[in-house]
Amino acid sequence: MSRETEKVNYKRAAWFIAGLWFLLCLTTLNYNGPFFDEGIYITSGVRTLEGHGLSDLYLTWFGGSLLWPILAGIGYRIGGLIGARVVALLVTTGGFIAFMQAAKNLFGWRAGFWATLAFALNGPLFSLARLAVYDGLAWAGIAVAFWAITELERRDNRVWLAVAATAFTVATFAKYPIGVMIVPLVGILLVTRKDKAIMDAGILGFISAGIGLMAFLPLREQLAQFFSWRLSNTPSFGVTIQMIGFAIVYLSAAPTLLAAAGWFVAKGKRLLTSIFLACLTIWPAYHLLRADPTSTNKHLVFGFLFAYPLVGVALSALWGEAKTRYRFLRWGAVGVIVLALAGIGIVQVNQSDQGWPNARNAAGYLVNNVQPGDQLLINESWPYTMYLYTSGRIESPWDVYDDYRITHGESKIDLCEYDWFVNSKGSYSWSEDILKTVEKCGNFELTYKTVDTAVNLAPDLRYVSYQVYIEVWQNTSER
Repeated sequence: MSRETEKVNYKRAAWFIAGLWFLLCLTTLNYNGPFFDEGIYITSGVRTLEGHGLSDLYLTWFGGSLLWPILAGIGYRIGGLIGARVVALLVTTGGFIAFMQAAKNLFGWRAGFWATLAFALNGPLFSLARLAVYDGLAWAGIAVAFWAITELERRDNRVWLAVAATAFTVATFAKYPIGVMIVPLVGILLVTRKDKAIMDAGILGFISAGIGLMAFLPLREQLAQFFSWRLSNTPSFGVTIQMIGFAIVYLSAAPTLLAAAGWFVAKGKRLLTSIFLACLTIWPAYHLLRADPTSTNKHLVFGFLFAYPLVGVALSALWGEAKTRYRFLRWGAVGVIVLALAGIGIVQVNQSDQGWPNARNAAGYLVNNVQPGDQLLINESWPYTMYLYTSGRIESPWDVYDDYRITHGESKIDLCEYDWFVNSKGSYSWSEDILKTVEKCGNFELTYKTVDTAVNLAPDLRYVSYQVYIEVWQNTSER
């Protein structure tokens, strides 16, 4: 087989894997009801499309702009929750293809194919691709920027630098903390562009800053409030530092080992591959130093983006040439590794898909019974708010009050005066004071109860399945 034929075959195989990955994601989008953050972004997106985005003050507490919520709102209007997830999948698939092209540019189509196959089996990426949250758009933006910088090295055309700057800025405004990924992007520029690197880095920064200022200046009053709010709000959800560390190791061990092997093999690009390997430490350091469990599994995918080309190098080297000595042993070893990655990925995806209770049944009950003008107490608020608002059962998302709003003095009426009380015994539990107060009211009647199963990491560092009870209570004092 000629090298040109081999190149074409690996190229076709890589595109086949990307297409199959997209189809598998597409056919499994209805895996669970809305995640809490999906409810937030979809509701805020619909509100923004209706002209309420700024007046609702989302930018004072969102970790990103309204760019993703608008896209999610459009998807929801077209096809409900699945429509919003389809938009997320399309965006993430674009990033996945950009990753594939970047891996090819760096190490050739054979390594690009193996990198694509291995990344397609990554559990956190597969889960992120099917979740209508702003992390997917941010990840896709960084992936496109990564690809564009490899194209810049290959073609020596600074149009690609403009593409990289624009994609990076979109990623940062999708989710602000992702701006830290400028570090590996500039690092790649410095290594690959040599004498042109300083000018290229300056252009990248100039374009990004220009676009960023155009977006920031009209919204600066609300955006300024976000940073002070974020510093004082880091929920722990009862997750210990040991649990954060275990989750990082559990999700990162396999790609880290394979990427380290790829780093060892790619001796001719030691400085560049060291940058890729170091990317695996960025988000673990962030979560461990801040003791912040929020979105750990999603953030790790940003490091994987740069490390998986090395995984492709490792698998490509192990696979070897067609006439390599002991080729059958090598092929068998690659087969075992791929099967192991697939098995780990399936387990991780199943755990992620069941990571929160399904609110659809209880939300459906509320949609059928809540009347416009009613005010509700719901601890797991946003998935319910999404259905209630988009079906016209409440006049505003702010007719729903959760534990945060109550404890921060936003309620204008007594707790006993609310029309509905929902207690979903999951991540966002009611405080004991609120539960005791509502119980003493004596005017709430249990009208609906359901139970769902969720899977999460326990303090003893085991993933456990447990039941989540959802109770709906109605105020009967005026019936």
